[in-house]
Amino acid sequence: MHGLKKLKTNKQPLGESFRDYFKIGDLVTWKLYKHDGLTGEIIPNQMTGVITEIYTSKMSSRRVWFAKVFEAVTGQFYNMSLMTLSLLKD
Repeated sequence: MHGLKKLKTNKQPLGESFRDYFKIGDLVTWKLYKHDGLTGEIIPNQMTGVITEIYTSKMSSRRVWFAKVFEAVTGQFYNMSLMTLSLLKD
């Protein structure tokens, strides 16, 4: 153990730097990836929705920033990490 340093852990939730970019009501986009079982190809599917909630959730030993997003085409809610979202601007 000689010479080993204890790693410092950041106390802020993962994605903290993304938190100021988003607010409830923002229109956002993200990609969901699907695997084609026949060809083995990974197919990106562009998704668009509105943020209805922003929250942190504990993942392993660290908190992570998430957004609950309503996707209007399917009518489904997705819980997405803020780090995977892009803001749609006018």
